[in-house]
Amino acid sequence: MSFITQGRRTIAGRTKPGSTDWKQYRTGNGIYVDVDTTSGRFAGTPVYTTSIYGDSHHWATVGASSIYKASATMFRVYIRWVDGSPLILETANNFKWHINWVGKEISLNA
Repeated sequence: MSFITQGRRTIAGRTKPGSTDWKQYRTGNGIYVDVDTTSGRFAGTPVYTTSIYGDSHHWATVGASSIYKASATMFRVYIRWVDGSPLILETANNFKWHINWVGKEISLNA
């Protein structure tokens, strides 16, 4: 999905629900996903807004709105349980967790 507002590109997308795109974070207490945003064809790094979606238990996580390694073509999101207990890949896949995202190009001169 994409649309242009006042000359600025806005693109929305999501990762595949229950996909194997999730990776285990090295400590074992969390997971992360690299989100491909090449479909947006952004000229520079846009402002990304994210949320987590799924069938169950995503309400007990933290991190979904924290963006890392943002660029014109991707960003990363880390997720962990709010209580700090171990979070494994199978949990994300079984609950069909995925990241909804919006990328918006902005002009710093506007």
